[in-house]
Amino acid sequence: MKEGIRILAVACGPLIAKKALALGIVARKGIVEGVVAAEVARDGTDATEKIVGLFKRTRFRDQIRLIAVNGIGFAGLNIIDIKKVEKATGAKMLSVTRRRPHPPELIGALKSFSKLEHKDVTQRLKLMALQKKLPVYKVGAFFAQTTMELPEARKFVEHSAALLRLAHMIASGVVKGESKGRV
Repeated sequence: MKEGIRILAVACGPLIAKKALALGIVARKGIVEGVVAAEVARDGTDATEKIVGLFKRTRFRDQIRLIAVNGIGFAGLNIIDIKKVEKATGAKMLSVTRRRPHPPELIGALKSFSKLEHKDVTQRLKLMALQKKLPVYKVGAFFAQTTMELPEARKFVEHSAALLRLAHMIASGVVKGESKGRV
């Protein structure tokens, strides 16, 4: 992929009751071209379909080549199926975080979360197993997981991180009236 591609960066705002605002920013070469949003269920199973829906709803869908997310868990334990998103959209996925992904922490949380039915835990653990197979790359101050090779992913990590931060700040500002903290 060339560096001037369109990216959809999707981040969640703070949890409110049983939902969170997932906000997506479409940008190309540092210029924001669009914003899309959807509500995601807290600890639900709809994060994958909501990201696919954000992608399909934007007028830029034919030009988006990369979807960036801040980790694979949205709104608590709502786990994203990276492979399913890639298959449904034709875009590559890139997870960018400040801390090294630590799947055992998330797996422990899933296993101890009593509100989930056994089938939900089993499905989410399968998604975690897929994520554990993806290599973790250290790129500058960030960690990245993707199906792309490192040289290709490296071109997009810092730009994606900046877009994810902006998406999170906007979602926080909408939900709480003012943004704070960092992604």
